[in-house]
Amino acid sequence: MSNSNIVTFSIIIPTYNESENILRLISEIEKNLPTSDFTEIVIVDDDSPDGTGKLVENYINQQNNKNQKEVGAKTANCKVKIVHRTGKTGLIPAIMDGVKQSSGRTVIVMDADFSHPPEVIPKMMLESKMNPNSIIIGSRYVEGGKVVGWPKKRKLLSSGASFLARVGLNVRRVKDPMSGLFALPRELIENISIDTKGYKILLEILVKNKEIPTKEIPFTFIDRRSGKSKMDNGVILNYAKAIWQLYRHGQKSGHVTIDEKVNKGSVLFLSKVGRYYTVGISGLIINYLVSFLLANDVANSIRLLSNVWYLEASIIGAAISLTSNFFFNKYWTFEDRRFDLGSTAKQYASFIGMSAIGLIIQIAILYFMVENFVPYRISLIVAITVATTINFILIKKFTFKEKVWA
Repeated sequence: MSNSNIVTFSIIIPTYNESENILRLISEIEKNLPTSDFTEIVIVDDDSPDGTGKLVENYINQQNNKNQKEVGAKTANCKVKIVHRTGKTGLIPAIMDGVKQSSGRTVIVMDADFSHPPEVIPKMMLESKMNPNSIIIGSRYVEGGKVVGWPKKRKLLSSGASFLARVGLNVRRVKDPMSGLFALPRELIENISIDTKGYKILLEILVKNKEIPTKEIPFTFIDRRSGKSKMDNGVILNYAKAIWQLYRHGQKSGHVTIDEKVNKGSVLFLSKVGRYYTVGISGLIINYLVSFLLANDVANSIRLLSNVWYLEASIIGAAISLTSNFFFNKYWTFEDRRFDLGSTAKQYASFIGMSAIGLIIQIAILYFMVENFVPYRISLIVAITVATTINFILIKKFTFKEKVWA
């Protein structure tokens, strides 16, 4: 056992309302730590209303009093620190504040809810010592790793997010770039500029340090049994923003490999598909509002039109929404800012033609599926999704003269 105060490992644990877990977690980590190195556990608390920070502070005081009374006791190989932060400002800033307050040569980041088992910490420490210039990642998706306790929806969401990160941001060398359990050299995390918000600091580190070797260690991720999950719509939105920011970072970084060009093309293609679908939804809303206003007494009361048959109203609504879709897609989706009369008229005619083809495809798919006893609701969703995607490709290639995969 090391009797020096030189810290080899700093374990950073951000907390918010983890009073049910934190003291037991500290105890389990201490039990599993090897005796050969001095380790500090740095709890970074975001002013938890449930008193998490106060619990840790009391624990530290108790341990200090105990050590003072036990004269001649063996020197401990671990100490606990608490960092109090005012306000809940996010996981990534909490991790970075914890790093600033730590002193270990190697930094280990983990969650406080027991989803990251303390038993895997010694394995990560050993790998870090064997590969001191590498990022060591606790992985759910390499052989031997798994997830326990997640519903199918959560598993699908996680797998999709990992796939998007690996393929879209070219971090294919790592199976689990979304892991919250990892170890890395202090200088690596100190010298990186973190720009994104949310919960996935490892992803940004991997994107901005593509030459750093990585090593994944399998572990079993167990969904929290105590406390409340931090996963919500805000987390998902921040992840989407982070993906876009990191993608833009890659565009500006200069050196781009052939694989990265392909990946960037993929992300750009998906980005435009997303915009196209968003415009389509806005068109449906416009179509409905116009048709409703014209076909109801509302039209007469505000003297827009009178005696409009509901089918005529629907046709007018469709025409207006189709026109709005064209201009929104031209300006936003395909970023074509040329609005001279000749070229715009040709594009508009082409847009109408391609939309008609898409409608025919949709009706054909819907008819085929319903006639083969697929429920109408499912058939309709599949038909609209497939037809809209094909329609997007046709409009991209023939209306706005862009390469399909770009």
